[in-house]
Amino acid sequence: MWPDDDIDAMPGDAAGISAYGDAVIAELAAADVADTLDAAPAAALVARLRDLHIAMRAALPARGRPRAGLFARLTGRDVIDQHEAETLGARMGVLLIDADRAAAALRADITAHRARLAASMPALDRLDQAAAALRETIAYDDTHHDLRLRRAQHLDTVRATHALSARQLQLIAEQHEAVLAHYRNVRDVLLPLWRQRAAGERTTQGAAHAVTAADIEADVAHELDAITATLAQGAFDRADRPQETDA
Repeated sequence: MWPDDDIDAMPGDAAGISAYGDAVIAELAAADVADTLDAAPAAALVARLRDLHIAMRAALPARGRPRAGLFARLTGRDVIDQHEAETLGARMGVLLIDADRAAAALRADITAHRARLAASMPALDRLDQAAAALRETIAYDDTHHDLRLRRAQHLDTVRATHALSARQLQLIAEQHEAVLAHYRNVRDVLLPLWRQRAAGERTTQGAAHAVTAADIEADVAHELDAITATLAQGAFDRADRPQETDA
């Protein structure tokens, strides 16, 4: 039934029945799919994007920058913030490289996770087959009838728990891919357009455009808000993920 796997040998004794399917359960536990989907790469990308956004804001003409609140002006926080922004603004090229590296790390993390998730699917199928095999032998074993039924039910529970966990982890992977999509929009669409508009405004001493650099900077802020909301949902899904059932 399953070459080179002890699950294909249907046991006849109580100890063997109680351990039937343990090899597959151990295989699923060893895959440890959840650990391949770390939240850190996504958080790192968001941090780099926030730095880039601050740098974009610093490079805007003074009239295009958000006005600091009264409290910030009274405490001098606006001066400190502007100094930090200008420091980042002078490093935009480096910040973009850092953001690209963070995006590449997240992309690799998602790819590795999907590969391990796919590799775990055959084990789920084998648990299904093992439970079915136990049920097929129940009618022929009066002595261990109840034990075989309980073991089949346990394998069903383990399989259902892992399958639900896999679906939720798939959802989180899709959310991380959405983060990458937002990043690509900032990186490949908004940032080049912002540079074009910002250069045009400086050349013409702030002449109005149909779409200004400040408008594009605001679009980047919206993208960051969307990313934050996506990751917050991912954190909720991760916390709600069922604990896997031990053998």
